Amino acid sequence: MDNIKNAVDKVLLIVTSTLFTLLILATTWQVISRYVLQNPSTVTEEFVRFGLIWLSMLAAAYAVGTKSHIAISLLSDRLTEAKRILLDIFIQCSFLLFAIIIMLYGGIRAVSLTMAQISPSLNLPMGFVYLALPVSGFLIIFYSVINVIALLKAKKIYS
Repeated sequence: MDNIKNAVDKVLLIVTSTLFTLLILATTWQVISRYVLQNPSTVTEEFVRFGLIWLSMLAAAYAVGTKSHIAISLLSDRLTEAKRILLDIFIQCSFLLFAIIIMLYGGIRAVSLTMAQISPSLNLPMGFVYLALPVSGFLIIFYSVINVIALLKAKKIYS
């Protein structure tokens, strides 16, 4: 299971790093075309907007996988190790529930509703933009299940 998680981590790092680099280049071109050439590019503006959606959703999934998301540790710092693990299991199950209902189910519905809408500059179906929701939702589910399994193994040690 660790090999699969490591492979998914590497793919996500490569995809998000590449996307981030492309967004920097597109934004740089947008600034040059607008202020130097006096002819703003409409394609880059839309690409950056859609790319930021994908980047943020994929990065959020990666943060869940590496457990580097924002956490308020005021409560967990005061708990014993066994109770902290139970709290972490509850948090991961909350991620799982949110990802299944909102991101996966809601995202699939959003994709199906917007696939016929075409973006003005890139001429892409808007469903491809909304596809970031179910893709990242699936990744969050994957990571949350792995995290829960690891926490359950740790719970057995401290029980």
